[in-house]
Formats: sequence, C-alpha cells, structure tokens
Amino acid sequence: MTYAELLRMASDRLFVIGEAGVNHDGSLDKARALVDIAVTAGCDAVKFQTWITEAVYSRTLSQKPEYMLDVTDRAESEFETVKKNELSFEAFRELKQYCDRKGILFLSTPDENQSTDFLVSIGQPFLKTSSQDVTNLPFLRYVAGKGLPVIFSSGASTLAETTEAVETILAENKEVVLFHTVSAYPAPTEEMNLRVIPTLERLFGLPVGLSDHTTGIEASCAAVALGARIFEKHFTADPSAPGPDHRASLAPPQLKDYVDTLRSVYRGLGDGIKRVMPCEENVRQTFRRFLVSAAEIPKGHVFRFEDFHFKKISTGIAPKDIVRIVGRRANQDIRADEPIDWNHVS
Repeated sequence: MTYAELLRMASDRLFVIGEAGVNHDGSLDKARALVDIAVTAGCDAVKFQTWITEAVYSRTLSQKPEYMLDVTDRAESEFETVKKNELSFEAFRELKQYCDRKGILFLSTPDENQSTDFLVSIGQPFLKTSSQDVTNLPFLRYVAGKGLPVIFSSGASTLAETTEAVETILAENKEVVLFHTVSAYPAPTEEMNLRVIPTLERLFGLPVGLSDHTTGIEASCAAVALGARIFEKHFTADPSAPGPDHRASLAPPQLKDYVDTLRSVYRGLGDGIKRVMPCEENVRQTFRRFLVSAAEIPKGHVFRFEDFHFKKISTGIAPKDIVRIVGRRANQDIRADEPIDWNHVS
C-alpha cells in the first residue's frame, strides 16, 4: 500500500488499525488469534510492536510506568516484563504471512534500527514510530530514511518537541501522517485534548489521525468530526488478563463496535452541502405549513393577516407569501378552514 492509497482509503471510508501491541503475551498462537479478531472486526490493519529487549531496555535502570505496576508483577523489573512479551523476528515473519493469507495489512512498530531493517525486509508498507521516540531524533531520522511512509505518534510531548521531531522526519521523508496521542493506559476522555487535531493539521499541513488509548468510542467519534481519518485502537482477547496493555484494550465485540461506529459516524458527516436529503422527501411533502382561511371570507373582502391560519397541510401558499396577499381582495367566497391558493386572490 502506498501513501496515496492509504490517504485515499482513509478519505473514502476511514483507515482503522487494530493495535494488538504486546497483548499476545509473547505467544505466536495468541498473536495469530489477535489477527483473527482484527479481521472479524473489520480493521484495515493489525499492528504489533517489534524490538530487541537488550537494545532498548536496561536490566537494572529501566523503570516501569505507574500503569504497568498495577497490571504486572511488581517484583519483576521492566526488562523482565518486556522480555517475556518479546516475539522473535521469525515469529513476525510468520505473522506477516498469516496476515497476507487473511487479507489484512500487517504492521509493527520498530523500537530500534535492527527491528526497523527487519520490518522493511519483510515488506511492511509503512513504518510507525512510538511516542517513546518523540525525542529520539537519530532513530526518527533512521526510520524516515527507509523510504517508506511514516506514521508518527506524538504522545506525552510538548508542541516544541513534536515540531522538532516532525521537522526531523520531513527532512528525510515527505510522506508522513501525524497521530495525536495521549500516552496513558487507559487515557481519561476528559484529557484527550482532541482540538489539537485541527491545530496540528494547520501547523504542519499533514494528515492527522488519532491513536486512541481511552476505553470507549466517544473520543474517536469526536476526532472524526474534527478531521481525523486514520485511527489506532488497542484490543485484546481478554481485557482482564495480566499484562501491560490488556486493561486499556477493547474486547473483541467492542472492537467490532468501534470500527462499525466510527465508519457510521464518518458516513453521517456527509459532504457539507445543505440540501433536502432523500429520506426527507416524504416528510417535506407532509409537514410544512400553508395558508388556510381562519373563517368564512366573502367575495370582495380585503385580506388581513388575521384572516389566515398557518396549518400543516400538503400544498398551498407558503406563509412567507402572506405579504403578497394582505391588502388584495378575495375574488370568490371562501369557506372556513379552506386551503388558500392563488385562484382565491384577485
């Protein structure tokens, strides 16, 4: 898939990435099951995370963020927790082939250069960077230099940091999508700051999507209205399972509801042209008001405003035209509650 094809699909029907992340718990079989869930939900892509633990984490110095302490063994170091969830390159090669057979796009976020090279080698169509790497400019430069479109996540960063990162990528690669991200797991809806989406689009002139870490659908629905067309959402086979991301992920039925709801909301945006819609045609013919005589009106009577009621009937003279009638004469007798037409007016 090319950058142009990605943007065209996003414009036509939205582009939704099911973020499997590390919810496979280090098991290839579980990872395949997550692919199946994403396919059933109607996602366009399923995304994992690829890393070599020793190249990214310190055995003694890396510290778990607070949210991980609540959902993993506190006695276990971050290095040990991450290592348990690592999949081999060969496992990812098999996952890519499995996704190809299932008809869903395989994606994975690389965390260092070797994983980047591997993902490029197996034919991943574009690369996505993690919010952890917003200030890792050498790595962003390396990823951007691979010649593939880049999706850049901007979580837990200031505008200045985001700007420096985006400019670093753009110096190497013009095919970029920005993801507004709030890096909390789960993220509170009231802290999503979704108005940043049009701000980023205006500042950088690039398409802006949403990596949604809330546990609901509302934030993404609002983001659709604000212009986002590419989405990423964490999902899992079991939200109650122990592990770093399960608690902030949707269950399989919720993921399907998420995809269906987002696309329904997008269809509801329409084209912005105010007109009578096909579903309104019948109502339009039956619920408008027209002029009806308030009482018997004799021939020759000079019409006054109080001679008329505005009643819900299917045809006649519109209320706006009463000013064209008042002051003129009735050219025939008119019964009470009779619809007025121009034949009644001299």
